Amino acid sequence: MIISICNEKGGSGKSTLAVNLSSRLAEDGSKVLLFDSDPQRSIEVFINIRNSSNLEQNFKHSFDISLLKSGLKNELDKKYNIIVIDTGGRDSREMRKAMLLSDVVIIPTIASQYDVSVLDYMLNIYKEVKAINKNILLIILINRVSPNPFLIKELNNLIDYIHEKKETNCLDDVFLLESVLYERQAYKRAVIEGKSISEFCDKNDKALIDFEKFYQEVLQVIKNNT
Repeated sequence: MIISICNEKGGSGKSTLAVNLSSRLAEDGSKVLLFDSDPQRSIEVFINIRNSSNLEQNFKHSFDISLLKSGLKNELDKKYNIIVIDTGGRDSREMRKAMLLSDVVIIPTIASQYDVSVLDYMLNIYKEVKAINKNILLIILINRVSPNPFLIKELNNLIDYIHEKKETNCLDDVFLLESVLYERQAYKRAVIEGKSISEFCDKNDKALIDFEKFYQEVLQVIKNNT
């Protein structure tokens, strides 16, 4: 299975999500390969910090996404259960190719007006890709949500907008997760130590509880629709 983390706009938390999802899948026993096709190389920074701390890596990583377009793809499929692709924060040939190759695409989006416009754009790209990759599954995650209760209206407005968009455009094959990921300091602190959120947090930490809800829901959506 190939899972791509995509958004045309930077700052949506793609790389952090890709690292933590890859690590969590590996914890569950999957053999995971993470491709970093983002020119910012955020994942490379994480890997280097981890290596300097002598922490064992529970997933493999590569920066050469061209391997997926060559005859080596079949060999990769034999070696790994899941391939995760972190794409760059722009509409690029690499992002579209990643979507064409993927079984699942996760779009992390933020509750802001500008990000709503970008989400519309990504949904249009998805429809173009869907015409070719007919079995693709699209999952939307509302990410980096402010934990400030006074800003809950922004979150609710985005949820309502996405549901309305799904209904008016007959996007029954697009899934908005009920779980959301909040902007927690634990994510930044985990990266500084070269750790995934599940390695860094205690089991009662809010960041880990949030992420585990997301993880289990993603698995269920994939299981029910692939």
